[in-house]
Amino acid sequence: MQRGMALLEALVSLAILALGVLGLAAVQARMLVETRTTNSRAVAIRLIGELSERVQLNVTGATVPTTPTVGRSAYSDSSAAAFLAPPASWPPSTDCLTTVCTPAQQATYDLAAWRRDVATALLGGRASVWQISPRQLQVVIAWQANESAQPVLSDTAPPPAASQVANGMRITAAAAGGICGASSTTLCHIDFIDIPPNK
Repeated sequence: MQRGMALLEALVSLAILALGVLGLAAVQARMLVETRTTNSRAVAIRLIGELSERVQLNVTGATVPTTPTVGRSAYSDSSAAAFLAPPASWPPSTDCLTTVCTPAQQATYDLAAWRRDVATALLGGRASVWQISPRQLQVVIAWQANESAQPVLSDTAPPPAASQVANGMRITAAAAGGICGASSTTLCHIDFIDIPPNK
């Protein structure tokens, strides 16, 4: 009888140990997911900084209208709903690395090069840039979430719970002006670039 109790105690101890190890594995998996999301967001912030530097270096191109009738910066997309992938062909028809370009051509080239960098650096990376005032651009970068579409962490969700995305880390499509796509599979970062005055 005493030997049977000792065996039962050992089995209960093993079950508790196994649950603890599974809990630690779930926490570790969640930390990896959060680290990947944080790294992607840091890359998006760096890419927006690079576009901002391009705008600062080409102030004339940033303030020149795309056409005489459209007073939109050459760095902005045709509409706020344009969520564009990188250019299909590279380099663009006017390669500003080998040709002297006008400020507007340089802006077009910069935007195409930047979109290519977004697609290369982020999984499923796409971007939208549009002018929201005479002196400001709004930039949205979206990339594919590596996690499942489960919107919240929950004990009743199907395993693995560590692959779920917490709502607090998500910017919804509505918050991004409706251009973020299906936000259950897409993460976005929104930022603004000031256009300096043309001296």
